[in-house]
Amino acid sequence: MTPALEVVDLVKHFGAVRAVDGVTLTVATGEVVGLVGESGSGKSTLGRCVTRLEQLTDGTVRINGTDISRLGRRRLRPLRRDFNIVFQDPASSLNPRMTVAEIVGEPLRLHRIGSRAERARRVDTVLDQVGLRPEVGRRYPHELSGGQRQRVSLARALSAGPSLLVADEPTSALDVSVQAAVLNLIGRLQSELGFACLFITHDLAAVEFLAQRVAVMYLGQLVEVADRASLFRAPRHPYTQALLSAAPVPDPARQRSRRRIVLSGEVPSPVSPPSGCRFHPRCPVATEVCAREVPELRPVGPAGELVACHLVADDGTGPRLAEAV
Repeated sequence: MTPALEVVDLVKHFGAVRAVDGVTLTVATGEVVGLVGESGSGKSTLGRCVTRLEQLTDGTVRINGTDISRLGRRRLRPLRRDFNIVFQDPASSLNPRMTVAEIVGEPLRLHRIGSRAERARRVDTVLDQVGLRPEVGRRYPHELSGGQRQRVSLARALSAGPSLLVADEPTSALDVSVQAAVLNLIGRLQSELGFACLFITHDLAAVEFLAQRVAVMYLGQLVEVADRASLFRAPRHPYTQALLSAAPVPDPARQRSRRRIVLSGEVPSPVSPPSGCRFHPRCPVATEVCAREVPELRPVGPAGELVACHLVADDGTGPRLAEAV
């Protein structure tokens, strides 16, 4: 089947800053792919390029097989109903001068979907799907809680029935008490409506809960892509191992007994990334070849997980960082 999203060698530079540098990734129809990495790794920039909120420096983005990489505004506009984005902070992404009903109905109006009465009914339906009563439609964003505002953002993104949703850190601006409710809502809606989702986050627990596959990003490049169970059970790239070791677990006894992998140094600047493997200055098991040659993101092991590491063999075996430090 044609993927809902296909990204090929995507590059986005802001002057000398190499924010995204050659990313290739697919999201199948109805699939949730989690995109994780440290702050500054290029995750949000990738999401904005996928939805054409940023112009690509190079590469290709296809939505349901249609190349949207270089379409002008007029040709891109009718295609936008097939994809949408939910931003990190609903307080800044919702128009304060519009009511909730106007905000949710705006994509329907822009794409000329249905009559005015049909659009009003659709708004009530979508509000109900995200757990908001119809009378909320008469309120303004400042009258709502953070969790309610994010539900409105989700309703707006889904009102025109997109086949792809990009969720950019959708819970990080929310109180911890409502994060789980929003995650459960996204999971339920994805299951019921069947849209594909690129779920961008630094919250590994959220990815483990929601995603079928996980892509790990470091300094503008993907270092590992694997199904959720495989990645959380046996991460292969040293950076992925370090990332998972830093994530807390709910079992206090297990948390106390875990050995956290502490990386030396800081994340290098995207203005002047290291030669070879970009992770090699911080990797305790790096060798001379890691500093010299850029590793290819290639399939390894019987399941064909993708890993960009010189030290991981074709059969998937490689260093275990916790044992090496």
